[in-house]
Amino acid sequence: MTRHDRQYWMGGNRSYEQDRFFEESLDKSLWQRAEGPENWDACWYTGMPDPEFFSQVGPERTINHIPGNNALTVKSRLYRSLMDLRDRVERQEKGGKHLTDRLAFVPKVFSMPEDYHAFQQAALDNPDKRWLLKPKNAARGKGIQLVGDPADVPMESSWMVQEYLENPHTMRGRKYVLRLYVLVSSVSPFRVYLYRQGFAKLASMPYDEENANNPYSYLTNPDVNALNLDADVPVEFVDLERYRAWLREQGHDDEALFAKIEDLVALTCLAALEPMRERSRVIGADTRGCYELMGIDCLIDADFKPWILECNLSPSLEVCAGPESGGDIEEEVKGGMVADMVEMLGLNRPSGEESGGSMVEQLVRETQAEMGRSGGFRNLIPGSNPSAYLPFMALSRLSDWVVAQALSDRPLRQPRLERWVAEETFSEDQVYLYDTRLGHLSSLNETASLIWLMATEGAGPDDIASALVDSALKSMPTAPDAWAIRNDVWNTLADWVNNRFLVQSEGQSGDRDTSEPGQRPFPETSTMLSMALSCGRFRARFFTDSAPLVSRIESLLEPMAISDDAGKDSLPRLEIVRDTPGFTLILDGQVIRSRLSLAAVVPALASCLATHAARHDDIAIDAGLVAGPDSGMFLVSHSEPSLRDALTLALATKWRVDCGRGALLKASDGACVEGLGLPLQDTAREGQFVAAQAGVTGYVGRVPAVLVPSENPVPDSSGVQAVTVNETLRHLISSCCGEDGRPLDTDGFTRLAGWLESRQCYLVDMNNLEAAAAALSGRCFEKAPQKASGGR
Repeated sequence: MTRHDRQYWMGGNRSYEQDRFFEESLDKSLWQRAEGPENWDACWYTGMPDPEFFSQVGPERTINHIPGNNALTVKSRLYRSLMDLRDRVERQEKGGKHLTDRLAFVPKVFSMPEDYHAFQQAALDNPDKRWLLKPKNAARGKGIQLVGDPADVPMESSWMVQEYLENPHTMRGRKYVLRLYVLVSSVSPFRVYLYRQGFAKLASMPYDEENANNPYSYLTNPDVNALNLDADVPVEFVDLERYRAWLREQGHDDEALFAKIEDLVALTCLAALEPMRERSRVIGADTRGCYELMGIDCLIDADFKPWILECNLSPSLEVCAGPESGGDIEEEVKGGMVADMVEMLGLNRPSGEESGGSMVEQLVRETQAEMGRSGGFRNLIPGSNPSAYLPFMALSRLSDWVVAQALSDRPLRQPRLERWVAEETFSEDQVYLYDTRLGHLSSLNETASLIWLMATEGAGPDDIASALVDSALKSMPTAPDAWAIRNDVWNTLADWVNNRFLVQSEGQSGDRDTSEPGQRPFPETSTMLSMALSCGRFRARFFTDSAPLVSRIESLLEPMAISDDAGKDSLPRLEIVRDTPGFTLILDGQVIRSRLSLAAVVPALASCLATHAARHDDIAIDAGLVAGPDSGMFLVSHSEPSLRDALTLALATKWRVDCGRGALLKASDGACVEGLGLPLQDTAREGQFVAAQAGVTGYVGRVPAVLVPSENPVPDSSGVQAVTVNETLRHLISSCCGEDGRPLDTDGFTRLAGWLESRQCYLVDMNNLEAAAAALSGRCFEKAPQKASGGR
């Protein structure tokens, strides 16, 4: 290819600031800008391109992404990838910890909706722990917030919850996160680099545990802190060179810290190696034309332990800080990094360099040449000790193995494999593999059968390949392609390891783990709540086995609990079961509500009980009940969603009397109301509920007055204003129902209106509660309600 013949194209969710360093780094005597995406030799794409972009990549046609990178760059996938790696390494070690312990560097993540119940259990088990709610596929700090009530966490698949790391190390009193730039230059063989420079990104306000809800205190994202108008320097970057000098001034060992960081980065990238290889295979991408530059965020805690927080696809190359707060250095670092990357990848080198020699020689020469021109990038894999990371690969491919062999200062022992979730059976000369997880039986051809048998008897991949080559030499008229046979053996074994049929053998034998990879069942719990409930004329046996739900709901149901009796087994079964997503409410096998969050369970259950409280011509009223200060019982409408039970709870607090929710207007006694004992919703504490009290629950009596709370001021300075029956009906009717939750028919409506005719109805000013409470307590009402015979 002659000078000026190569073309580059820049696309995606891009701005010139994202592109300019790449464009400036290209040798203009070799490159010219393409007119469109149809014809390019180098593609620089911000974001992730469609699969068709990878159809023609190769050694002479490059793109800055690797298929399957979402195993790292989607926040929830990062955690899952590292946990899958940890599971496999833990199985390899069989009780050993020297490798497994190196993988404990990522905060726990719960991916919605499949991990919803596991998160609720973790929140229950760790009541003092804080959690971060994050969008799975957002960037630049968008949507991140501290979790208030764990029950309010959304169940939609776009969300995840991450463990909040307490006790961060601070710089000048402010929390910081290190932005590391990581380059995967090759998938086969696997090559990973860490750039010598990067940044400490500082929050714009001092870190304060008491003020951790302030995003400018606990978030370090420049886009978030740029909005802090109260900060003198809202966005501040400190480059890693100055950061490390500052650490040394403070008496810390920066070399030891960054050795840990390098190990974390290498292991993080290894967690995505097989997903990248597999996705590339599926879409037909030649990975020789693929590379990936990522921005990895790393937090340092007060004990100087580094934690990987997230990996960012197409990290921002814009200059975010002003000149006075590190912007000039930021530009120098980012520009120098992209220039070093372009040089290392050979984009500015003439095409058609030497490619002779054996495959081993070509792979080793290519790796050594790349490492030799790496500039500010430090090679982590294969690294100075190439054997160090081989145990973390499911199984190294032949290209990884020969490069590691060539760069090592001592001979490497071939990996040995053993069965994991597969057993073999024989039929004549054929081997069948039985997957103990899935109950699936598959057959192997003659060559694969030999590979399986030799591997499970302890032969290494190269030993197996040598046996196959020797066999081919005896049966073929021409010499076989030894490299191709060797490569096939390594790939076949690696595929079996990825399927968990085999695993690298380390340590002593132990029990096999036959769990499905990636399978996350509901957290085990020994908690079971079973109680008989009575709500009006409705009785049921209630069940749930969710510990977080039991913790939240048990005390709220106690007022409605009745003692077990001889007929308990004949009661309808009311249960709340864990589902995906959330919870499902079931009555006698019929689904009443599904996809309920933990926060939504109590309102749903209360609604179910209220709508089943009536029989025949009864009227169930989902409203508050509060005893008067001296006598009487007030029925309080809660038709306004923003107010709910606020007035009921406020009056009960001021008068120091009992309150509850739910009333049954019985057909047999048209004047009396029975308290149902449903929990009240405390709007002052979002998502919290208060149990009904004994002074109201189960008591039957007359209600002389009905109260309607108002957010708008009432004209009367007393805070109380009489209203008509029709106005009261307008507020109350939506909370009333007949048998089986049906809306009131004509007779029911007439009965309710007639009942209200003989009550006093008041509008109560929620902005003037002191006066309203005093006015209501001074009114003369009927005699206090009496407890019904046989009441609870």
